Amino acid sequence: MARDIFNREVDLGQPIAADAARLLIPGLTDPGLLAQKVDISYEQAITRLYEVGSAKTYFVAGRPSGQISIARVLGGKGPSAEFLDKYGDVCKVSLSNRILLDFSAGCTSSQKVNHISAAGCVINSLAYSMATPDLIINEQVNMMIARLETISN
Repeated sequence: MARDIFNREVDLGQPIAADAARLLIPGLTDPGLLAQKVDISYEQAITRLYEVGSAKTYFVAGRPSGQISIARVLGGKGPSAEFLDKYGDVCKVSLSNRILLDFSAGCTSSQKVNHISAAGCVINSLAYSMATPDLIINEQVNMMIARLETISN
C-alpha cells in the first residue's frame, strides 16, 4: 500500500452515493414532502432481574416501541392534507400505514438495496416554525410506530 506525504497509509473503501436514499409514503398520490431529515428509533424495554442467593441474572424483554421524526420544508403546496388524513387519526392506524426508507450500499442501481419499513404509523405531534432571514416554513412531524422491519434485496 502506498504512503502519502504525511507517512500515512491511504486506501479507498467502496463509495456510497447519498442520492440512492429515498423516503417513500405508500398509498399517497402526492405526499408533497420536501423532507430534510428523517430519524427512526425503535427500542425494547429490558428489565434485569437477579435471584437471591444465586449468581444468575435474568433478562425480561418488554414490548418494543418506536418513533419517526420527519423534518421538512413546506413547499408551495403547504401541508399535505392527504398525509395528515392518513397518519393523523389514531382511529385509522393499522399495520398497512407504513413509512419506507430505502438506501443503497453503493453507487449503482444494481447494488444491494436495504429497506426499513415502519408499520403502524400515527402522528402524535406536529410543529411549524419560520425564521426571518429566509422566511422558509419548516414542519416537524413526530410519529409513533408499532413495528420496525428490515428487508434486504
